[in-house]
Amino acid sequence: MLDTPRPEYPRPVLKRQEWLNLNGEWLFQPDPDDVGMRDKWWRECDFSESIIVPFPIESQASGQNNLNPAQVNWYGRKFDLPSLWSQQTLLHIGACDHWTRVFVNGQEVGQHRGGYSPIDIDISHALQSGKNQLTIRVEDSNSWTQPRGKQAGTTKWPIDYDTVTGIWQTVWLESVSKIHINALSSHFKLDTSTLHCCVETNQQNTYTLQIQVIDDGEIVSESVNSFASRAESKLQLEVPDAALWSPDSPQLYDLRLSLFDDEGALVDEVTSYAGLREISHDGQSITLNGNPLYLRGVLDQGYFEQGWYTAVDDATLRRDVELTLALGFNCARKHQKIEDPRYLYWADQLGLLVWEEMPSGRVFTNELVSTLTDEWLSVIRRDRQHPCIIAWVPFNESWGIWNQVDRPEQRAFADGIVGLTRAMDQSRLVIGNDGWEYSSGDLWTLHIYEGESHSIENRLQKLMQEPSSSITGEVESRGYRTGALPGAEVKNLPILLTECGGVGFTTATLAGDEFAYGDLPSSAEELLARFNMVAASINEAAGLSGYVWTQLTDVQQEINGLLYFDRTPKLPIEQIKTVMLSIGNNIDE
Repeated sequence: MLDTPRPEYPRPVLKRQEWLNLNGEWLFQPDPDDVGMRDKWWRECDFSESIIVPFPIESQASGQNNLNPAQVNWYGRKFDLPSLWSQQTLLHIGACDHWTRVFVNGQEVGQHRGGYSPIDIDISHALQSGKNQLTIRVEDSNSWTQPRGKQAGTTKWPIDYDTVTGIWQTVWLESVSKIHINALSSHFKLDTSTLHCCVETNQQNTYTLQIQVIDDGEIVSESVNSFASRAESKLQLEVPDAALWSPDSPQLYDLRLSLFDDEGALVDEVTSYAGLREISHDGQSITLNGNPLYLRGVLDQGYFEQGWYTAVDDATLRRDVELTLALGFNCARKHQKIEDPRYLYWADQLGLLVWEEMPSGRVFTNELVSTLTDEWLSVIRRDRQHPCIIAWVPFNESWGIWNQVDRPEQRAFADGIVGLTRAMDQSRLVIGNDGWEYSSGDLWTLHIYEGESHSIENRLQKLMQEPSSSITGEVESRGYRTGALPGAEVKNLPILLTECGGVGFTTATLAGDEFAYGDLPSSAEELLARFNMVAASINEAAGLSGYVWTQLTDVQQEINGLLYFDRTPKLPIEQIKTVMLSIGNNIDE
């Protein structure tokens, strides 16, 4: 293990020079009886165990390797504040599951709920020169009223996995000015060759913002605007002869953002990048830069050897992007997990499209409504500068909104999140409820596995004729989920098969709890034949604009990956690629 695990800069779309990585060995103390607050553990931090941050408690890489952690756990470490830092210091925790309370030098400085969204706290008022004490209390639960994705809760489905508890992304400090830039989003308009940027600051101000677009070290466009007593400024930058971003050519432009005070002095500067691309749909297909795009996607759960939710190093994240592309896919649907920004960075760099999906809860309550909404909007704000992301997916298969047909508040929640997503970002597609029971969104997406009942072609044909018919072709199956909800309009929407395949295979001795769709092939030759059978069935279904294959890797009892959990391919990569590229090859892209 490196002295500082995951040492790379953790927020690639908004970089500053002055920062301090706090990953590594921390003191650690489980609090199964929840006495730490009563006994004021934040004062002395006299903990008896240790943990390696940023790896979750359940992971091997954390050194804890505890699959049944206490619901309350404490972290502590000391750090030296760099002597040249001035004005304000921010503490960042990339992600921590689930309820986080932070103390600096015995003073509580902030709280955060949510296991997937970033934590950003101004800790300047609690700091002292030299040595400082940082203590973090984390509380989690097994409740399905909180968004938890595929972490096993009070019940464990055959598709659920071990839990994730505590800190699982980088912890770091950052030196900033009193008024500073804290968010950036941009989108490109193809018809005017214009990059539209929105920059946010931590408070209202009258400062001036300058943005420069840089290509290979040369400034190709520049714009200046005032914040005009607001905390948000919008600028438009015309980019002549723009090199467009796409999977075939993932061209990126550098951005430099400079903030000047009322006297013209530079008070903040950050660097970023932008991919100039436009995502939309024409009623039949997804379009990228005005051209039809056939989506060849793979379902990716985002779990890793040793680190579980957390890749042990940056190269592991890059490897997953490279493997996805090598297998013939142009898109990863990150399933029930908000991924590390460094994964999105490599997808930006290497040209992999991404669907970002919010982890679900499974019990509809007021708590789920408020926590999912807050967390989802925070995630969008964090990630909307990444050009690789082309779609937002707030719900999957009606998880947590099971009764939309006869409970209008649940349908209102789903439609409301679609509206809020569009309010945050007009430049991407929104898939309101992926899989079935369409109510609102930009695509009609369906989950159909070969062999469940009838053929993919027959079921799709029935759904296109009657969108409110059963997704499986059987009234009893899955609680009779329909393709679309009553009154929902799916005409003039592209149709995609966003879960299919799911063919299981393993050479290991079966334990009895393995999960896959259909019978297990007995040999590699039979596995390839099954892949080709599913591919042919998808090709026979007219009118599809793409597919998502289940899934990239095995995870615990799920053995339907194209790769084993250690990323070893179950068939030669070129064989898998040939199958995946054969799907949709009769469509003119």
